[in-house]
Amino acid sequence: MYQLHPYQTDLVNQARQALAKGKKAVLLQSPAGSGKSVMIAEIARLAVAKGGQVMVTVHRKELVNQIKQSFRENEVDLTRCTILTVGKIAHRLNILPKPTLIITDETHHSLAKTYQTIYDYYQGVPRLGFTATPWRLNGKGLHDVYDAMILGPSIDWLIENHYLAPYKYYSVKLVDDAKLKKSSTGDYTSKSMDEAVGRTIFGDVVKTYQEKTPGQQAIVYAHSVEFSKAIAQAFQAAGIEAAHADAKTPSAERERIMSGFKSGSLKVLCNVDLISEGFNVPDCSVVIMLRPTESLVLFIQQSMRSMRYRPDKVATIIDHVGNYLRFGLPDDEHQWILADRKKRKKQGASDAPPIRTCEFCFAVIPAAAVICPVCGRKMEKSSSEMETDNTVELERIHGSLDMKTDYNALRYGRMKPAEAQNMEDLRGIAKSRGYKPGWIWFQAKSRGWTS
Repeated sequence: MYQLHPYQTDLVNQARQALAKGKKAVLLQSPAGSGKSVMIAEIARLAVAKGGQVMVTVHRKELVNQIKQSFRENEVDLTRCTILTVGKIAHRLNILPKPTLIITDETHHSLAKTYQTIYDYYQGVPRLGFTATPWRLNGKGLHDVYDAMILGPSIDWLIENHYLAPYKYYSVKLVDDAKLKKSSTGDYTSKSMDEAVGRTIFGDVVKTYQEKTPGQQAIVYAHSVEFSKAIAQAFQAAGIEAAHADAKTPSAERERIMSGFKSGSLKVLCNVDLISEGFNVPDCSVVIMLRPTESLVLFIQQSMRSMRYRPDKVATIIDHVGNYLRFGLPDDEHQWILADRKKRKKQGASDAPPIRTCEFCFAVIPAAAVICPVCGRKMEKSSSEMETDNTVELERIHGSLDMKTDYNALRYGRMKPAEAQNMEDLRGIAKSRGYKPGWIWFQAKSRGWTS
């Protein structure tokens, strides 16, 4: 049976208390890699122990076996659980056991019609939803699905307390953003990504992997099946065990590839939006992004896939498409809400702090930095000049984000408490000045940021 971390126990208890107080649908937000499957297994165990019938909906079949394995390890009676993809549940509503609790994994998908069909059929059945990213590209909130949300710890907190691995971030733009065009969904069209990415990057991708992370397990995110297969072949030609998988890969082959990657015999797994959510391979330490996106959800889910914790592990994120210019860093804090939010009007606009590349050491750094926190050199160019520089060569990838702590110490050391805009600012000021946690609470309470 699992021994939950204190923050996981706290989230489980908050969820159960919310349902006990009359909430019918509660969303639990907790970062990627924070152990949502463990929390789901514990909630299911407690529900089944009281004679309940639990239904777990997932959106991909790979996650079904992963959830079942978590339940077995937590000693959950599977005979009182239905764990299926959302599509299979929707087609079996009249024959499945009626649940007393519905749990939806990766519930940012739950505005889709199939989920709504299930929820409508089981009206009145309490629901819990889990996601790291309660956010939709079209700006639509999840307030129609959930009437309460419980927020988990921040990514920075999880890293500092050794629940997620720290990371280094390298980036160079191998794409032409001017060629990227949006579809009706708000993300980029496949055709425009073909044109923007071009066909000369395959050797560069392999070379960077060999230079920065030789021998480590890596997940490669490509924008098309053709590109993903070509990248896998490029790795194979270099003598590196690699394979491609996508949604149409035959089940037996797909299972063989996934098993090989989880066992470590396969070093590089190339895919197209397949391994973005819930895929748990703690030994994977590298993510290679070759898919430009306008989706914050996709960026966070993919970039953090290498940050599952292992002692002494440092994850590496290699961003060949400049996604960090759109969203900032994986551990930037976001204000998650259930309400609708305005769609981003301008391509590349982001709520995250602007970031640029140091012209001297080429580290990825916050645009507001007057002095580079990595090399200590004074910035000469403006952030706009740096961001529109499309002449960067591959060998100029030197930026790592383990310098973020140094930068924050510089930033927050100069910030006045009255200038704080959110809880992250208050925590940063307190840390840089050695203030006790009570100071943060008092400042937040005086601003009305605590309930």
